[in-house]
Amino acid sequence: MKTYLLILGRHPELSRAELRGKAVEIFYDEEKNLLLAENLQFTNPRELPRGEEQLFIDQLGGTIRMAEVVGEYFDKTKLQQAIWERIQTAEKFKCGFTVFGGGKKLLSDLIFSTKNHFDKIRVENYNQENLTSGQIFQRRILQKAHEFIIWKRGDSYLLCETVANQNLRNYELRDRKKDFRDAKMGMLPPKLGQILLNLATESAPQDITVLDPFCGSGTVNIEAAIAGFRTMGSDMNERFVGKAAENFAQMAEKFRYEENTGSFRVANAKICLNDTDPSVVVATEGWLGENFEARPDRETIHKNAGEVLDLWRQVLDHLANHKVSAIAGCLPAWNRAGSKQTVSEKFFQHASRLGYAPVLFADGKASTFYERENAFVAREVFLLRRKA
Repeated sequence: MKTYLLILGRHPELSRAELRGKAVEIFYDEEKNLLLAENLQFTNPRELPRGEEQLFIDQLGGTIRMAEVVGEYFDKTKLQQAIWERIQTAEKFKCGFTVFGGGKKLLSDLIFSTKNHFDKIRVENYNQENLTSGQIFQRRILQKAHEFIIWKRGDSYLLCETVANQNLRNYELRDRKKDFRDAKMGMLPPKLGQILLNLATESAPQDITVLDPFCGSGTVNIEAAIAGFRTMGSDMNERFVGKAAENFAQMAEKFRYEENTGSFRVANAKICLNDTDPSVVVATEGWLGENFEARPDRETIHKNAGEVLDLWRQVLDHLANHKVSAIAGCLPAWNRAGSKQTVSEKFFQHASRLGYAPVLFADGKASTFYERENAFVAREVFLLRRKA
């Protein structure tokens, strides 16, 4: 059984959560944000012509790079020999290195010893720095070279060879290149949309329909279709619904999914489902409150929090009435005076009364935060499941 090393993104609790059901976590290093996993579930629901490892990482919003574990060595000379053998066997005389735990000296030693061993080889590490995901993608290193990750742990060296890297161009297409984007309605990053989708569809059959009752520009719906699910989007703003359908059609051409796998309609999230609709799971950003141009005072935040909570209570009532099995979404968390003001405690209390329980993250908490540095409003991400 192969073991893989995964380099996680900026929000590791979300990265680990979306891997549930897709891999077995065997070790996680919180300091370095590295995860060892095995028994990866490789799927190709749309029969795309790509390798299984690249398809795997393409389905994840929170994993930056993945590498196959080659072996563990307790002697640096044997580590170097193992690297040279893989270069020689494949006859790819270009390579790069990323080192965790060994510092710049280990990286420099690997670079110079490799250059000295081969008459002609190109090492992709400029200025003796670790390679980044962006450099690997832009230089197409995995297509024409080796990228080795060395993780020094105590007296041992774990040698891994990178097999897949995030496709940054595809994320740009699904974000900045969409025909319709509107900053006033909030900009759900495609990576977070992908994570919400993976949370909601964990253990769900492939024929489940993914619903976003706050569809906005259609980000979640696009991610659902790319992953091979049927999807429904609704919003009370008629213009958004029309533009979401246009974005969905635009991305259907670029990512080769069937346009008829998605449907869109104008509907308030409190009454978005009909009795004739198929069984659904919900993945949505939700409403994050008013879009303030300047930081509001405590009273304004309190008023906004009440409105968000009231809306979500009614939405939960509606979804529970239709026996929706899983709900992945975001609640707003306002950063003020060094702390966060949230509505999650009252939200979870109401959900519990309706028969839903939060699925805990790896740190044992019912929610986790997705936020950018210095942002006023953070997204508090949750996953609810209907109690058995």
